Amino acid sequence: MTYRILTPILLLTCVAALCLCGGCRPGNDAAPFARQGILDLSAVDLQNSDPIRLDGAWEFYWKQLFAPADFQTAHPPVVSTFLTLPSAWNRTEIKGEKAGRAGYATLRLRILPSREKHDLTLQLGEMFSAYRLWANGVLLVENGVVGKSFSEEIPCQAIRQPQLQLDGKPVDLVLQVSNYHYREGGIVSPIMLGSTGKLEKAQLKRWALALLCVGSLLVMGLYHLGLYCIRRKDRAPLYFGMYSLLWAASSFTSSATDFAVNLFAENYPVVFINRIELLCFVISLPVGYTFFRTLYPHEFSRHLQQVIMLVSLVFTGLLLALPTIVFTTIVPVLYFFSMGMILYCLVMLFRAMRNGREAALWILAGFVAVGAAGINDMLCDLQLIRSAYLIHIGMFIFIFFQAIAISLRFSKSFYAVEQLSNELSDKNRSLEDEMAERTRLEREVVKISEDERRRISHNLHDGICQLLTGARLQFSALTRKLTDVDRHKSEVTEVSSLLEESINHAYNLSRGLWPVEQGVNASSPSLEELSRRLAESSGIAIEYNQTRDCHTCTNKGLTQLCRIAQEALTNAVKHARASHILVVLKCRGQGELSLTVRDNGIGRNAAAKPTGGLGIGIMAHRARLIDGRLTVSDADGGGTQVCCTVPCDFRPTKKCSV
Repeated sequence: MTYRILTPILLLTCVAALCLCGGCRPGNDAAPFARQGILDLSAVDLQNSDPIRLDGAWEFYWKQLFAPADFQTAHPPVVSTFLTLPSAWNRTEIKGEKAGRAGYATLRLRILPSREKHDLTLQLGEMFSAYRLWANGVLLVENGVVGKSFSEEIPCQAIRQPQLQLDGKPVDLVLQVSNYHYREGGIVSPIMLGSTGKLEKAQLKRWALALLCVGSLLVMGLYHLGLYCIRRKDRAPLYFGMYSLLWAASSFTSSATDFAVNLFAENYPVVFINRIELLCFVISLPVGYTFFRTLYPHEFSRHLQQVIMLVSLVFTGLLLALPTIVFTTIVPVLYFFSMGMILYCLVMLFRAMRNGREAALWILAGFVAVGAAGINDMLCDLQLIRSAYLIHIGMFIFIFFQAIAISLRFSKSFYAVEQLSNELSDKNRSLEDEMAERTRLEREVVKISEDERRRISHNLHDGICQLLTGARLQFSALTRKLTDVDRHKSEVTEVSSLLEESINHAYNLSRGLWPVEQGVNASSPSLEELSRRLAESSGIAIEYNQTRDCHTCTNKGLTQLCRIAQEALTNAVKHARASHILVVLKCRGQGELSLTVRDNGIGRNAAAKPTGGLGIGIMAHRARLIDGRLTVSDADGGGTQVCCTVPCDFRPTKKCSV
């Protein structure tokens, strides 16, 4: 339903824009018209009315170049025929024969003005290829060099506006024209006569509109090439950028923009510029089709793309090899081929729109405008219709709709990115919540595990250890009661020794399960005790130092620090081959509690355990649970240093020396 509503609206918008920009206005049936070489303007106020077209039948002298003086003799030249302007002389019959495209001629018109004096301006547009104009014997303007052969003629293309003064007397216009460079010879655009201000203002408007369209094409071309440089995977901007630049160059040098190139350059080789215009047009055919095929590969045929490429290559070769007048003769074939392509692209774009392709509606609307303008200009150039050139306006509308399509694509992309960003943020928050919950559960599990270890440790310490101690004491008393000759005394002594050894193992197991001293909040002596017991069992000198400003350490991470110290000391004893180990616990009330275990062993590399060791990983995991920083590095002078630092909220109030 949306397409059914928008499509006719967009098409009507394009037609209206073409009509307004192209200057389509109701015709004036009462406009003066020259008859038999005479144009009667006696009833026209030339100074205040709109410019007049000097259309109609001019005297035509084929293959003759007459000057004004030749018509003042007693025997003036005989008129060959009358040529209705504006038109090319190619189809004009002279004595039963048609004039060819190449040649030269003289045209003459007698104007009958009103009796008032006027300072007016003549405007001469598209004439092929060179001309000279006199008014009452005075040379007004010369465009190029009129010649009787290809070598004598120097072509020129420009809009000329010579001044013409009327004093109420008839004006005799004599115009010499030669053509050896284009397929059409003669005057194919109207000659205008009117007030200087109105003609100059109208011409400036046309040039301003032309430069606006050409400049827009140039900007859009460079913009799309920049898009391609940023994202090379998408080739559509590359082809559209090339297409825009080709049409900018073609329009800038063509009669469609009243030869706007003359505003920036003079005395340039016209033939070279004309070839550039035609070459840009030829190359734009495959580039434009490739752009459409890149956007909608399912609708546009790949085989037709190859055909268009072949046609473009053939015409490019002919353009570079043949003279301009010969090549422009075969240009109508390319025109009809291009019109067929335009119709095909319109059908395929409509199909793409029906298939729901992205931005197909907007590109179709824009291509309707440029396609209609292109067909209009080609028919106008073939002299099949009389109209203004509109291709630059059509291209402006096309790039306008392309800009809308790009904006829609970008807005969808930005919306998609925003949606993905929001979804990613939600997932990140969920992940952070999940990680926080997982960390909380890990800490809870560790806390439960440590509580269970402490319970078992206390049970061992207060239960089994006490019972074993009582049994040992009873065996000691029993041993003293036995006489020396009692044969069971040795056995009782042996059992007493086993009980004492069991008691020691039970106490060691109790302290291993819960490294913190059994007394309330008396944590530091357990590290010292751990160091002492490992030193006794391993025979390695282990030194313990601590610096604390608190009387009782209440840091929640202390238990994990003790576990880290236990793991670091075990690793040093088993793998470092050290002779001395230093354990330092430091807390200066500066917001940190640090533990350092340093040995003088063989270092980390030499003492590396086989793959699969969990010691450092376990220490790192315990450090993360208490928000600590764990570092394992080479110690100064050799050996390994393990350091773990955790946050501490303690603020010293009383110095405590231990």
